[in-house]
Amino acid sequence: MDTRSTGAKRVPLERDRCWTVVKYALLSRVACLILGIVSSAIVNDYDASAQLVLAPATTYLAQVLRALAHIVLRWDAFYFVHIAGSGYVYEQEHAFFPLLPILMRTLTQTVLRPLVAVGGEQAVLAVAGCIISNACFVAAAVTLYALGQYTLRNERLAYIASLLFVFAPSNMFMSAVYTESLFAWLVFSAMLCIARRQHVVASLLLCASSLCRSNGVMYAGYLVWDVVVRREAWIGKRWTQMVVRAVAAAGLVAVSVLGFVGFQIYGYRTHCLQPLYPNHPSRAYCDGLPATVYGFVQAEYWDVGFLRYYTWSQIPNFLLAAPMIVLSIAGIYTYAAHDSVRLATLGWKRRPSLQTASLDTAFLGNGLLPHIYLWVLLLAVATTTMHVQVITRMFSAVPAVFWFAAHLASKDRFTQCIVTGYFVGYGLVGVVLFSNFFPPA
Repeated sequence: MDTRSTGAKRVPLERDRCWTVVKYALLSRVACLILGIVSSAIVNDYDASAQLVLAPATTYLAQVLRALAHIVLRWDAFYFVHIAGSGYVYEQEHAFFPLLPILMRTLTQTVLRPLVAVGGEQAVLAVAGCIISNACFVAAAVTLYALGQYTLRNERLAYIASLLFVFAPSNMFMSAVYTESLFAWLVFSAMLCIARRQHVVASLLLCASSLCRSNGVMYAGYLVWDVVVRREAWIGKRWTQMVVRAVAAAGLVAVSVLGFVGFQIYGYRTHCLQPLYPNHPSRAYCDGLPATVYGFVQAEYWDVGFLRYYTWSQIPNFLLAAPMIVLSIAGIYTYAAHDSVRLATLGWKRRPSLQTASLDTAFLGNGLLPHIYLWVLLLAVATTTMHVQVITRMFSAVPAVFWFAAHLASKDRFTQCIVTGYFVGYGLVGVVLFSNFFPPA
């Protein structure tokens, strides 16, 4: 076989498919927003808070801005818009990290500044958040495609996974004023940089991700894995070289979590050293570690904590989360059952009965090992500590979810219909519910 001609054919194929991913990502966002506007016009909102926040529309352009802002200004989006416009005024707002509000405010005060006089600041801030989320969504889909090629060593599976991401069950959250799309793009980009051994750039991207969402700190483990844990990192190295690599890994992790740490310091200074409300009772996080502003706020205002969600009244939310939980358990089990020795030994040993080649490609490949560990960790946290219904949008930044879904969809027509039916169906229903301010959030 002429490998040069094969390579020459492969480049145009990948370029064409990359543009196909971009096209479908853009079309899915347009369709999502149109469906949201139509459903909001037909169905009465469960909550009319957005109507109270947005300024009355007196011109056609103002009506367009208001219609778009109206469907993306739901649930957590109110906090992001308020923070972008007024900063952190209330203690509970420290549950929402500042990167998205900073970008929203920057876009509103620069490119979108002329629209403020037309539609009002609140509407333009919401539209800015919508633009950022949708642009990051398209970038995340393309980045996932590139990451899949590096990790899976299977272009077709990477392509299918990126298309499934385009129709993710968290559909509307990826277009609204939420951090899901921005976070997914940041962590996918960081993973791609790590796969290319661009560790410094990856640490900076992870730093930004930890300023976007709290779970960004968990992704710093990828740096530790790539620099000092994986078996290949030790080949041909003396112990002194590994000590240097361990120190370097520690430095990279420190940079990666800097966003999260900096935000906690800001909260401490705001509410402990220079309190906005001097007569407010002292908080646990003012006494120092291990308490943090974020952890306190989540427990105090949202009742987040170990097994706190395990009540009879939350059964409907567990049912909403059940498909993603089942998909995750199935994916982790499939990977673990293929080679439990590899999983238990951090990839240092393998089952003797397996051929090496079978471990190097597609969903069962060695490259997925750190992704599986992250998947296990996030699944444990989501099902025991968080509001469990959030798992669907939280896992939009877990590549292994889409790789396993692609693995299933590649098997037979029936399985393909089940997987795509869940992704598309759950996502479409979510658009209608979200646009009319119905749960889940």
